Amino acid sequence: MADGPEAGGSITVPELVERLERGEPTVLIDVRFGKVGDVPGAIAVPVTDLEDDPRDWDRGALLVVFCQHGHGASEYAQEVLREQGYDRVVRLTGGVDAWMQFHHREPPAEAAPTDSRHP
Repeated sequence: MADGPEAGGSITVPELVERLERGEPTVLIDVRFGKVGDVPGAIAVPVTDLEDDPRDWDRGALLVVFCQHGHGASEYAQEVLREQGYDRVVRLTGGVDAWMQFHHREPPAEAAPTDSRHP
């Protein structure tokens, strides 16, 4: 991670996969309102719920927030979590789209992508 978790940057899919394979403490947070594709093991918490209903995430773990494309909703979620005192929050570069591409899967064509901006 070039701009590492303490810098509040991002993580690529290959970096995340390696981290998960090593068993490093990681919380995957899907902040989309709708779903096109999936990241196994992720907890679905729409971005507005993060602000309205703060969670008690493991502060020793790296929090990885993601949306469909890796910007918009995930950027806002990262800001919200940092304001709540979480130091180790990163965005998944390219979001679910990048995850699906890395794993050679495509999201269902009939589903409409949903990448929300700040409400």
